[in-house]
Amino acid sequence: MIPNHRLSVFQNDSMTPNTKRRKYISDLVARHGYARVTDLAENLGVTTVTIRTDLKYLEDKGVLIRSHGGAITSTSTVRDLKEDIKKKANAVPKKLIGKEAARLISENDSIIIASGSTMVAFAEEIVPRENLNVVTPSIRIASRFIDMPNVTILQLGGIIYGNSLSTRGAYAEAGLETLHCSKVFFGVEGFDIKSGLTCATLEEANLTRKMMKSATQSIVLADSTKFCRRGFGKICNLEDIDILITDSGLPAEARNAIEAIGITVILAH
Repeated sequence: MIPNHRLSVFQNDSMTPNTKRRKYISDLVARHGYARVTDLAENLGVTTVTIRTDLKYLEDKGVLIRSHGGAITSTSTVRDLKEDIKKKANAVPKKLIGKEAARLISENDSIIIASGSTMVAFAEEIVPRENLNVVTPSIRIASRFIDMPNVTILQLGGIIYGNSLSTRGAYAEAGLETLHCSKVFFGVEGFDIKSGLTCATLEEANLTRKMMKSATQSIVLADSTKFCRRGFGKICNLEDIDILITDSGLPAEARNAIEAIGITVILAH
């Protein structure tokens, strides 16, 4: 739910109601990257028909792009940010998503965990049952399990990438060639029906594809703000994954469309 700022929207009396409302919408989408029609209508005290008219007007002006049940910024391509910055965004949904993902780990399991702030949140929720093999390019995630005697860690080698404190490149990819795991868990910077799954860099996309080939199941952990966003590097099409774990902010029509192509969608609450 978008925070309710209804009172602050109408502070400037020199603006018409339409202008005030549209400025509020454009400012909010610019800050959060995405806004839902139903939330906007509730916060502004107008009908969804009015909001859709506003969104069409703003799209025509190049301010935003209409999407399933809402709108995204016209500059929705994401940048490769430091993990310390990303972990502060949507921290509560990431924690809930991590808890749901941890439930999918079996006894004596072997899993791959990619890098990223959502993956760190996931790793923090894992309480191993019996023995657990963890393969990861992330130094932070490897450190999470270092003192657990029942966890065997395979740290992928290669050049350490500072933004995420993880390895990428040919050496990291080579470490996956002689192993197989039951599941790979990875995050994305953007996902939608048409563009598929994307991340910020080509190197990360390449490594993620290698991870997928080394696992039976591919499980994506992504909060709903990543819906309809796009990163620079494409990982795969949406139908190439098995499970999507996200939060309840994902529009119902988007969930239905994703499930229609055979993907299990788990909503974290």
